Amino acid sequence: MDRDTWAVPLADFRVRERVRVRYNEIDGQNSVFSAIYLVYADIGVTEYFRALGEGQPGPYFHQYGTDIRETHSEIDYHAPARLDDLITIAARISRFERTSFTLHCAIARDEERLADIEISYAHLDLDSGQPTPLPGSFIAEVRRFETRTPLQD
Repeated sequence: MDRDTWAVPLADFRVRERVRVRYNEIDGQNSVFSAIYLVYADIGVTEYFRALGEGQPGPYFHQYGTDIRETHSEIDYHAPARLDDLITIAARISRFERTSFTLHCAIARDEERLADIEISYAHLDLDSGQPTPLPGSFIAEVRRFETRTPLQD
C-alpha cells in the first residue's frame, strides 16, 4: 500500500461507522489485537454495501449471477486503538480493474489515523467460479456515490 492511499482524508470517505473497542478485542498490551482490524474492515464493507442499497455484498452481486471473494488484504498500522476508544471505520472503493475491485478502509480515533486497510475482491461467475468482468452498472453506481473517483485500470 502506498502512502497516497493513507493520505486520503476521512472527509473523502462517504461511509463512516463508529464503534467502541471492546474488551474481547484487545491483547495483553491493552491494544486492539492486529487481526481485529480485519473484522473492523468487514464492518466497513457491510456498511458500504448497505449504503449502496444492500446490507451485504452477496445479495448485491447475486442480482448479476456473480459473487465476490477476497483475494488480498494489506494493513498499515499507524497507532494503536485501546479499550473503550470510540473509533470510526471509514470505507470507500478506491480502484476498479476488469474483474476485481479494491476497497479501502481507514480506522481513526477522532482525526488520528490508526490504520489503513486495502482489500482486493475478485468478481466471480456463480456457476463456473471463474473471474468475470465487473458489471458496468456497478462501476457507474459507485462512481456516482463516491466523492473521490476510484482509479480504473
